[in-house]
Amino acid sequence: MGPHALSDLAHRFGTPLYLYDLGTLDHAIQAYRHGLRAWPGPSLITYASKAWLSVPLVQLLVRRGIGFDVVSLGEMAIAQRGGASPSAIHVHGNNKSRELLSRAAGVGVHAIVVDNLHELEQILALKLPRPLALWLRLNPEQVPDTHAYRQTGHATSKFGLLWEEAQEAARRIAAAPHLRLTGLHAHIGSQFTQLNPLFRTLDRLVQLAAWVQKEGLGHIRYLSPGGGLGVPYHPQDPVTHLVAMVRQLASYAAQVWRTKMGASHPTLVLEPGRSLVARPGIALYTVGTIRHLPQGLRIVAVDGGMSDNIRPALYGARYTAALVDRPLAPPAGPAQVVGPLCESGDFLIESIPLPEARPGDVLAIPVSGAYHLSMASNYNGMLRPPVVLHAYGRLIMMQRRETPADLLRRDEPLPPVAD
Repeated sequence: MGPHALSDLAHRFGTPLYLYDLGTLDHAIQAYRHGLRAWPGPSLITYASKAWLSVPLVQLLVRRGIGFDVVSLGEMAIAQRGGASPSAIHVHGNNKSRELLSRAAGVGVHAIVVDNLHELEQILALKLPRPLALWLRLNPEQVPDTHAYRQTGHATSKFGLLWEEAQEAARRIAAAPHLRLTGLHAHIGSQFTQLNPLFRTLDRLVQLAAWVQKEGLGHIRYLSPGGGLGVPYHPQDPVTHLVAMVRQLASYAAQVWRTKMGASHPTLVLEPGRSLVARPGIALYTVGTIRHLPQGLRIVAVDGGMSDNIRPALYGARYTAALVDRPLAPPAGPAQVVGPLCESGDFLIESIPLPEARPGDVLAIPVSGAYHLSMASNYNGMLRPPVVLHAYGRLIMMQRRETPADLLRRDEPLPPVAD
């Protein structure tokens, strides 16, 4: 973190503590922009807000010309509070509420991404102040090599329109004078490193675009294969080169579009989340109790766990870690890094060769910027951690630490009850 020692930051702000490095975030954005040069038409980077969203993060991304995809009234409110124009927002989700659909149409979002035919019926019933742009989310029946919980494009997924459903949706939209079909979208999952399923997804999207054009049902101005590119969390994970992956994706998209549709290219929209914000984030914890088991395993407890990072318990995510004051000390055997919550699933690292740890040591877990804070909870009354931005040497508070008063704010005391 530039001139700032991690141990000093831990003592200054307390732990658990999340740090984001703006330089690393900017590097990821530039990697996408460099890779997208392989696409001959216009392009957009639209941030997948589910990875982590906050008002200051929105402000940073707005200044860098990044759009937003949102799936709830809450995400839309945060995006707008951070200065995102409705015209830079598109709305996802497999079960959008009527309130969300009405709000999105009312403020004039860039597009609503239709996920199913039932949702389309709800949109058709809206009283719209202006014509509404729609994209179709196609379920391309593609399965990337990732955890089953992160696979969203297979035939039995809850997400997206199957081929015949997408055709039916396009016909209904074309028949509605207040609706416009402007884009096609797919999203097959996240944390994958092999691009072949994404190439096949593009094949299906462009095939659908050709059918829409042939039937005279709309003009496809936006093509989005979604996001999901993986990042290495653990030394055994595949190394990913973001510029090369985005370039390959954009080149393949250009080739397929040129072959089936000709030279007039739509706007290619990529929706990175994890690959933008995971690497910029570091989580810091303070070591508490240490147990030495007869088998030689140590249990090292820290002051955070599944309440701020549920990924290891949810789908077996693996991390590495280091003691910030002794990062190169020789390991003293295997250790399990656990949290303070009343669950056996409350662990951050199942086994790691860690140096001898002492109470009060600060432990750093890198690549902690995506899906930790967005899935954080108050289980056991835990307080969500503060977030500090390292902006080229400056330290800026993005989110303060939650307090017990924050936990109590929503509760309404019961009135006196007569016996």
